[in-house]
Amino acid sequence: MPGVSSFAPSSEHRPASRLALMDQLCRILSDQEETCQQLAACAQEQQTALREGKGSDFVRASLTQAHLARRLFFLEEERGAAVEALAHALSESSAPSSLSTLMERLPEADSARLAARSRDLQQSADRASVLQKVNAQMIQTNIQLAAALSRQHIDPASRYYGGAQVASELPASQLDRRI
Repeated sequence: MPGVSSFAPSSEHRPASRLALMDQLCRILSDQEETCQQLAACAQEQQTALREGKGSDFVRASLTQAHLARRLFFLEEERGAAVEALAHALSESSAPSSLSTLMERLPEADSARLAARSRDLQQSADRASVLQKVNAQMIQTNIQLAAALSRQHIDPASRYYGGAQVASELPASQLDRRI
């Protein structure tokens, strides 16, 4: 038809288009959830590396985490485009600005499907966030310990700590308490 955009879904194609767009949006949400789970796993690896003092493992997990964060960024852009496309498939009028607004306009079954995917994604993102906060605290503690040690005089050869001899049986965990 002249004057009609080829991108505007016709009324006969709207249900099929809506279903395809719903599937695409659910796939994107699932990909985001999986990426958040992988981010949480990287954060867990970082914690282990910090506890065990394995710098190379920490760096490897951090590089993987940076790659996953970039992937999550692009998935978020893709999700925004999918929300907009689905909103336009539902109506020619203005598209909702968020997934939650879109879910209000969808049939109940579709809305429930997206809500479930969104809840799963939020739980994975929350878990990754909690682990990252713990990592940040561990790193801050390590920085403070390094600063404290750099201000102290420790001569490992003579086993002197700040001018006083340290007992040879004193474990490192007790040395931390003395600092």
